[in-house]
Amino acid sequence: MDRQMPLETTGEMLTFWTQQDRMHGRQPLGQWLFAEIARLGVPGATLSGGLVGRGHDGATHWVTLMDVAEQPLQISVVAPSAEIDRLLAALAGQVPGLFYSRVPARFGTL
Repeated sequence: MDRQMPLETTGEMLTFWTQQDRMHGRQPLGQWLFAEIARLGVPGATLSGGLVGRGHDGATHWVTLMDVAEQPLQISVVAPSAEIDRLLAALAGQVPGLFYSRVPARFGTL
């Protein structure tokens, strides 16, 4: 029986951090950014909502039963470093103050 080893490569995990009520023009920033990543040809991204988060300014943001406006959001992409560089260059200047983190990653498919 011929078994193939999983293909694995290296790159980075890029995560943008924002909250539900932040806007880009007339569209929620998280949704705009998710769509913009796809428009720029990056094949995968995940938009996740959190229950509670503390911003780099120390303010706590959380979801309540009556209000999701301050819901913390993450938009994550895992891709080769060159693709992450291209994505950040394309987004530069479009969203002032958008916080992100990027960390080395090994990824693949089984």
